Amino acid sequence: MVRHVLVGFDGSAGAAAALTWSVREAQLHGARLVAFAALDPLPTAPARQPLAGGDDAALLASLAAAVRKATAEYPAVFRYGKGAAAQELVAACASEDVLVVGSRGRSPFTGLLLGSVSRACLKVAPCPVVVVREQAEPTRPVGRVVVGVDASDHSRRALRVAAREARVRDAALHAIHAVHWNHLGADLIVPATRQLVAWGKELVATELADSGVAARPVILNGHPSDVLVRHSNHADLLVLGSRGHSQLAGMLLGSTSDYCTRHASCPVMVVR
Repeated sequence: MVRHVLVGFDGSAGAAAALTWSVREAQLHGARLVAFAALDPLPTAPARQPLAGGDDAALLASLAAAVRKATAEYPAVFRYGKGAAAQELVAACASEDVLVVGSRGRSPFTGLLLGSVSRACLKVAPCPVVVVREQAEPTRPVGRVVVGVDASDHSRRALRVAAREARVRDAALHAIHAVHWNHLGADLIVPATRQLVAWGKELVATELADSGVAARPVILNGHPSDVLVRHSNHADLLVLGSRGHSQLAGMLLGSTSDYCTRHASCPVMVVR
């Protein structure tokens, strides 16, 4: 169960895209939608005036109005905190929630620069974090959720969360495993691609059986980052563990998740 969908909102185009996506996510889960702004003055900025009067109050009112307009079909609660953006967002979350951030943002009064804030949230948030990139044009649902599988604990958690997300969307779930041999420079035996694929099929079958998740296994040769980003072109959501490992695939999800949040065509959910 998802209790809250909390989205970082600073009035930027990136934050607006994140808010639009969050409305649908909250609807799917029947969760409370919370739009959150952080009052984080720059170190060089002059001392602030009380929120009861002055620019802060006007800007907060403007943000609240923008949230109401964007969430008319599924009303959101508007909240704000006073402090570093990532710290405030993470503190507002619980493990039963989903935190949504834009891939980047801007704000003259909050400092909610989501290029850096999103990365910080990905590292320490207690719940799944979704990074939504601003799209040139809105896309229609394609009925598919993609999840990276590599046999790590993080990957197993991501697989279960992806199954939940696919279920509420009535979407197909594709479990992707990329086979990629990391050459060490002195390999005496290098497995053939067909052998790597066979090992990958066995790995994914075991993971699906152990987790009780029904998904279509997809085993492909290539670097995990490239394979997953390519499949994001035909998905509504890409789900990854925050980090992972695979002696066969080299699927280091610490770097892979970072790459995918910056380059995937669809929103990316990272599960710690």
